[in-house]
Amino acid sequence: MRTRRLVTLAVAAAVLGGAVSSASASGAPRATVTTVVSGLDNPRDLVFRDGRLYVAEAGHGGTAACFSDPEAGKACVGFTSKISRIDIAHGRVHRIARGFVSIASPDGSAATGVDGISASRGRLVGIITGSALSVPHGLLPAAVEARAKRQFGRVVVLSDDGRRFDGDVGDRDFVWSGNHPNLVPGQFPDANPYGILAAGRSNWVVDAGSNTLDRVTASGHVRVVRFIPNPPASDAVPTCIDRGPDGALYIGELTGGGNAPGASIVWRYDPQHNRLTKWATGLTAVTGCGFGTHGRFYATEFSTGGLDQGAPGTGAVVRVPAHSTMPTTVVGGLNFPGGFAAGRDGSLYVSNWSIAPANTGGGPTGSVIRIRLQS
Repeated sequence: MRTRRLVTLAVAAAVLGGAVSSASASGAPRATVTTVVSGLDNPRDLVFRDGRLYVAEAGHGGTAACFSDPEAGKACVGFTSKISRIDIAHGRVHRIARGFVSIASPDGSAATGVDGISASRGRLVGIITGSALSVPHGLLPAAVEARAKRQFGRVVVLSDDGRRFDGDVGDRDFVWSGNHPNLVPGQFPDANPYGILAAGRSNWVVDAGSNTLDRVTASGHVRVVRFIPNPPASDAVPTCIDRGPDGALYIGELTGGGNAPGASIVWRYDPQHNRLTKWATGLTAVTGCGFGTHGRFYATEFSTGGLDQGAPGTGAVVRVPAHSTMPTTVVGGLNFPGGFAAGRDGSLYVSNWSIAPANTGGGPTGSVIRIRLQS
């Protein structure tokens, strides 16, 4: 899985570089940064629903089975990914749904699981990274393989009626990319559905492996809508999606290895006319994005030095004006920031240490920070 392979590079940098506390960047708009909760298990995307904040935790793999991945080394499978509710006022975490498949390095880093999360009409939806078709039969014990393959690449829906697994985005995109190998030579077929946007009864998903925008209908049918064009090196690796005040969809991209800082683009997709255009440029290694108050668009940058130079203290939250060629830094000095959500009070919430070892004795170290903007 390419997303895991790229993240592994950054994890190695984290181990070598040590911890760096978040801080406002010099010259950035005035902002106050506080930690809301800590001890999260590789936290990724965030979303507000009915005034409550939820987070997708990718987990830390587990002890169900381990195998050797020729691209990322040894990996271990477990069912440690989860979706949690955060009590902002008291700094508490409530795990509301557990047992989702997670793959990680033996130390719990470079994890994938439930990576994207969204909310609509009284329900939460998440997207689980991966594809059942990408896992060779017999690689895992039969019971583990069967359980994992029922979840890989699926939309998970949480409602008052319980949970269910919906459209199989991962397998659909794996097949689609296999039928279009020349779009990203040497890397297809691939699938890593990563970001999700609930839209009424249907859902939009961006796949960081197939580099596609997909629509999942209420019946679970998955349709590949658009391919996200490649940057100068490797591929786009779209990671986040949000709907703008104008009704269009806005997509941020990580970009694959080999791209210099500033290579990431925010794309605007007009569903009515099936039109994909560049909306802003000059970003770097985007992992989360969305709109805040007054229609302002924000993005989290995993590392302002680019993906290949990822290290603690190099992440940032930036504001992205329409049609800009360079974002405005809001807060710098973050540690591998991931997901983004905007509160009703204008505060921004970001997952920090979105990748980190969890099986080294100290337990999970991920956190969610709050950024209060000062006018």
